[in-house]
Amino acid sequence: EDTYCRIKDQPCSLTIHAVCRFGADVSLLCDNVVNSDCSLIMWLHSRESFPNAIQEVFNGKVKVNSKRAKKRSVGADCSLHIHNVTAEDAGRYTCRILKHQNPFSDTDTYLSVLTSEYFCLQPVTIRCSLHTNEGRGKCRLFHNSEVHLSWIDETGRKLQGDSRYQLTGPRCDITLTVTFQKEDNNRKWMCTLTEKGNMKISIDFTSTFSVNVHAKTQILKLFRKLYPQYSMLRK
Repeated sequence: EDTYCRIKDQPCSLTIHAVCRFGADVSLLCDNVVNSDCSLIMWLHSRESFPNAIQEVFNGKVKVNSKRAKKRSVGADCSLHIHNVTAEDAGRYTCRILKHQNPFSDTDTYLSVLTSEYFCLQPVTIRCSLHTNEGRGKCRLFHNSEVHLSWIDETGRKLQGDSRYQLTGPRCDITLTVTFQKEDNNRKWMCTLTEKGNMKISIDFTSTFSVNVHAKTQILKLFRKLYPQYSMLRK
């Protein structure tokens, strides 16, 4: 069963598939641990872009030479805690239990991360992406669960694309392009991840039209100073 992280500082226990937005704290469970003995536990991280797994935890301890060691910790139940999740954390996590009689026992969790980025030019472009084990915007892992991204406005209306709003990209990497107007100051848009029509997690974007106007004014003042021959430009 898929589990979704919603709020930072509220870890959730995850099995098989997990989707969290960037900035969340996540706990990945390790099955079949005997008596909470983590000394035989190894955690591995891999993605299709680097199939050779990176060893994050060995003998129950975070490897200090891992570049993400500061974001990792191991719980008393041998779960792997990932703090302040980013796109780089997406991928497959394998909890491997080393056994004396059998070679090992693996538990896999696929972690996907929802992110957003924006470009403050006119028109403004806001990109919302789901980073998976396969890469950015690649949702083959979810082909049976009807997972996709959408943009909605502050009234809850799903944006379909029109003369003001342009929507581009596949279902798991969707870009909203909008030309700001004065009435858009402090207006909120939201990128939502839905499964079978039900919203699971979201990322908000609030316009800052007044800041953009201030920046434009400062640029215009600098332009007049550098090029006084254009001092008659409209203020």
